[in-house]
Amino acid sequence: MMIVNPRSGKHKLNISTGKIAEIFDKKDIEVAAYFTSPEYNADYLVEEHISECDMIGCCGGDGTISETISGIMRSDIKKPLGFIPMGTTNDLARSLCLHTNPVKAAKTIAAGEIYPFDIGSFNDEYFVYIASFGAFTEVSYATPQKAKNIFGRLAYIFGAVKYLHKIKSHHVKVITDDRSCEGDYIFGAVTNSASVAGLFKFEDDMVDFSDGKFEVILIKQPKNIMNALATVLSMLNKSYGHENIILFHASEIKITSEEPLDWAVDGEHKNGGKNINIKNNRCAVNMIMRKHGRH
Repeated sequence: MMIVNPRSGKHKLNISTGKIAEIFDKKDIEVAAYFTSPEYNADYLVEEHISECDMIGCCGGDGTISETISGIMRSDIKKPLGFIPMGTTNDLARSLCLHTNPVKAAKTIAAGEIYPFDIGSFNDEYFVYIASFGAFTEVSYATPQKAKNIFGRLAYIFGAVKYLHKIKSHHVKVITDDRSCEGDYIFGAVTNSASVAGLFKFEDDMVDFSDGKFEVILIKQPKNIMNALATVLSMLNKSYGHENIILFHASEIKITSEEPLDWAVDGEHKNGGKNINIKNNRCAVNMIMRKHGRH
């Protein structure tokens, strides 16, 4: 079963469809393609047709793979999942060292191995690699799709610069099984990805996609503009020792705020309210990856 989002990376999709079909045909893999639409999201298509297939492929961006995994999680039937990235930043694919070239990604699905992958719960919904609030969060869902298609990752950077002067802190309390912290934060993220908000990255050895834990990062309200720039520079350099940065690992996180928070969950806007419960569902989905890929 191949879930296809025709609106993701349209140019790449047009030039790759025939080659992708040929790859599966040579491996005697019969493909049934289902195209997403405003009426039929990927999660709906998966729930309706998962019993008819042996494995699932997802051809689209980070939002499409998130919907696809949500459909798998809500189903009682678990099938291996392969990803053909067609989006703009493809954070999940880069984190897993999956091919971002669609044709090479298709070859991985046809011949790759299966590895377990943690999936997050965001209240009653699911997410794959990140849930975040605050500065830079709205960049991922406020950047126009046309700009994403034309400029790619640069569109997000331009967006971050646009919103930099609007940085606002949120008074938030974070409780896990072994710690509690409370303060004014301009950014917070719960992630299972080596890339954060399309802009910052963790070192490779910091992230394990099947350890049952998230990486949680909180950025305190900067004292002044120079302090803010130093904080961002620390993150860009993958150095998280700055006084404004809190970084730890946790399996379950409860986040409460004085006011309702807007969240970006796998790049999509969510109204989170004042209380958010996030849980790691360890090894909940089997991902098809390269034999020597990250796992």
